[in-house]
Amino acid sequence: MQDIRKPYTRSRSNNDLQSRVEQFESARYKREDYDDEPVRIPVKKTRRDLNTMDMYPRRNREDDLYDDTEEDDGPRLPPRRDIRAPRPVRRKSSVSTIVFILGMIFLVVGITLYTYVFDSATITIIPKYKDVASISQPFVFTKESSTSTANIPFVIDSTSISKTKALTLSESRKVESKASGKIVVYNNYDGSPQKLIKNTRFESSKGKIYRINQSIEVPGKRGSSPGSVEVTIYADSNGADYNIDEATFSIPGFKGTAREGAFYAKSKGKITGGASGNMSLASLSDLNAAKDSMAIELDKDVRAKVMEIKRDGYVPMYSAVEVTYEDNESEVLQGLTGTYKVTATGNLMLAKGSKLAEAVAKTLGDYDNAPVRLTNTESITYTRKDSDHLVGSSTISILVEGKPRVVWESDADAIKEMVKGKSRSDFKPLMKTVSSIDSAEISFSPLWLSHFPSDLTKLIVKESLPKR
Repeated sequence: MQDIRKPYTRSRSNNDLQSRVEQFESARYKREDYDDEPVRIPVKKTRRDLNTMDMYPRRNREDDLYDDTEEDDGPRLPPRRDIRAPRPVRRKSSVSTIVFILGMIFLVVGITLYTYVFDSATITIIPKYKDVASISQPFVFTKESSTSTANIPFVIDSTSISKTKALTLSESRKVESKASGKIVVYNNYDGSPQKLIKNTRFESSKGKIYRINQSIEVPGKRGSSPGSVEVTIYADSNGADYNIDEATFSIPGFKGTAREGAFYAKSKGKITGGASGNMSLASLSDLNAAKDSMAIELDKDVRAKVMEIKRDGYVPMYSAVEVTYEDNESEVLQGLTGTYKVTATGNLMLAKGSKLAEAVAKTLGDYDNAPVRLTNTESITYTRKDSDHLVGSSTISILVEGKPRVVWESDADAIKEMVKGKSRSDFKPLMKTVSSIDSAEISFSPLWLSHFPSDLTKLIVKESLPKR
């Protein structure tokens, strides 16, 4: 039986297939929309060579019309780039190149400026020092204006605080008192001093007579400046008429002589205290109670205020402070006022720091007379005798006790001059020549500097001392 699956290779239809296709292609359809254009018959596409074809060829509308493949109603993917095509070579941006070059220029300029314009060097020294185990020794101090150089110079600095308290006028009694006050007597006659004896009279412009109760000597004039001296005068009689604010006084004893107009006096503050007759005044017990309570308050306050006093180059001797008081007790007792006023003055002794340090250093035994200073001065106490008053004394003996540290002084300016412009390697040999230095270190900015700056303002000298 013949196999029906085999094609009819010898059939007429198979032999005439090619000719019929040609006839069909040459045929023309007479349709309005084709406008006598030849009709294209889709034929089976031949298989393309993958080595020569594009992987994702771009399709056009005309190809879609005659593509015999089924249309996909799904979303279309965007066309893909041919992976075989070489990537385009991007040219480097000229802007980034310029920015890079400018950045390098700024970097070089910045490093140069940092090295040669903002360069600096810091020298940290540890000075030579010695700790005093314990000292308890009296030293003699002399007022700085004195010509003596053997002792330690000192000066006095003072601060004052005043307080007032109103008292009850509880008593009435007869009061007889004379006014008194301070005056300044002037000698404008010649350069020779003039002595005025006790009870010398001074007459006010209102004709009231006052006297001095001690002899005085008025210094002679110096150039065009008259000599002067301060003294207390007392009214010649009792009574409030002698109480005055300000006045100019003549000396009746020189009247009719060449000295009459050349010697005169002026009041320094008020002349007060004169009284006569029965007056209401505060009791003595109330006055004494006010004095005691106010003295305790003032002593505490004025000592606290004294602790604030400082002076460069001087060591304050706080434990040797002397507090003095001034009040208007006589005015209260005379009935001139019912308000008690007292002023406390704290007098502080300040010793010349360098001289005190030298005196302490000499107690060490191996002092080389070099400039020194004291640290740990807060551990030192100063004790004076109660009979030695700071005000008015030119020489005072003070017991000094404590555990100070003696530090040798170094001249920072001399060290700067020594190292300026020198090499880093010269630093240690140079420091060994300074006897007041135990050791020293340097730090440069920037770190790579090999020489010290020649500008002294760029050199810094600091001191570092270990804690005791």
